Amino acid sequence: MRARVDAALTLDAADLPPKVVERLRRALSYANPAYLDRVRMGLHPGPEPEVLCFVEERNGQVRLPRGAIHALKRAGAQEGLIVACDDARVLPSTLLEQMRELPLRDYQSSAVDKLVKVTQGTVVIPCGGGKTRVGMGVIARLRTPTLILVHTLDLAEQWVGELREKLGVEAGLVGAGEERLAPVTVAVIQALVRWDPIKLDEFLSTFGLMILDEAHHVAACTFNCVVDRCPARYRLGLTATPEREDGLTPLLELFLGGQLVSVTHEALVAAGVLAVPEVRSIETEFTYPYLAAEDYAPMLAAVAADEERNCLIVNSVVTEALAGHSCLVLSGRIEHCELLAAAIAKRGIGAAVLTGQVKRARRKELLDQARAGNLPVLVATSLADEGLDLPRLSRVFLAYPSRARGRTTQRLGRLMRPHPDKRDAVLFDFVDRRVPILRRHHLERRRLYAEVLSVPASKLGMVTAAGGRCA
Repeated sequence: MRARVDAALTLDAADLPPKVVERLRRALSYANPAYLDRVRMGLHPGPEPEVLCFVEERNGQVRLPRGAIHALKRAGAQEGLIVACDDARVLPSTLLEQMRELPLRDYQSSAVDKLVKVTQGTVVIPCGGGKTRVGMGVIARLRTPTLILVHTLDLAEQWVGELREKLGVEAGLVGAGEERLAPVTVAVIQALVRWDPIKLDEFLSTFGLMILDEAHHVAACTFNCVVDRCPARYRLGLTATPEREDGLTPLLELFLGGQLVSVTHEALVAAGVLAVPEVRSIETEFTYPYLAAEDYAPMLAAVAADEERNCLIVNSVVTEALAGHSCLVLSGRIEHCELLAAAIAKRGIGAAVLTGQVKRARRKELLDQARAGNLPVLVATSLADEGLDLPRLSRVFLAYPSRARGRTTQRLGRLMRPHPDKRDAVLFDFVDRRVPILRRHHLERRRLYAEVLSVPASKLGMVTAAGGRCA
């Protein structure tokens, strides 16, 4: 069997025995979480397929994601067939100019070495462990035109700033109406998917290296549809949280390759790279008559609107801000963020809302103020869950219920970055123990905290609060 390797693997259907195709279909099919969610909620699945299959058969050809090469070899071997590859991946002959020397830690250097050798793969490093530096190390080593894919404008601007500061590279930017192209370009993936397909393919064909930040998002069609069109010889995925709760974790390897390096929080703490935060759980008096799944959304609305609970949060934030700490308050609702920020500001503490509705220039201004220590409190939505670079941050307040594993890990990781002005770090988890389902969610978070911090769950403190009357 001959397979052409470029953005994907392509074979002539006539060369593939039906049994090989069938084995590939079985190996590359996954339960569709969107279908399961609709069925679970009692809704008609509509156009959602029950199964996601990544074997595409069209015009006499069979097309597979590039990481499916091992599945293809196994399926062929069972029929006594060997796969021969015609390498059509892109590696431009023009090299980037020599860059500044970039010191790397051992695990970062190992990741760079492995990617250069095997050409694609994923690097798993906790928040604060230097994933971006690994990406820059690869760019400096290969010196090939590079595309860096991100999912938020804030992440894009962080990359542009790091490339300028650490490597002396002036990167291009695609996103927020900009199309400033350069040999190293950072692109917001949601902007690229709106491009005409011909324009997109021409653009993607100019790069020898593609880096996907927060690589666990590759399971989403928006992301893998772009990755699957990029013929760059080298592919690198960067993530702190590779495990997906929807069962689509294997898609990281399917589109980006296997794990090159996986570093634990424990190893980075032992090496002095990360600090160990304290976790304090604060009990609220919130109650709600939760009976069935349809009560969940109204219950969350009631959580955000509960006056005593909000006063408890505000009092806690104000106390820590007055003690000189840099604070991040997280909620799942924009209106809740606005309410909390206004209440904190009313107490004389500098506070600002950071959500997707805040304009780009203003978001950058707020983040710069927080990094400089001139803005004590940021109140943010999930926009802050990934890629937020605030080493000064010493207090995180979880003001809204959540049990998502990846999100919880990211939030804890926000506190683990070292900074000269950081004396200690604490995560405050507001726990609604009087509502059974929210109590269970909290227990799941505690187990994860214990796992990440390598401490027994019994060592994680619980502070019982009698109420949240505003001062």
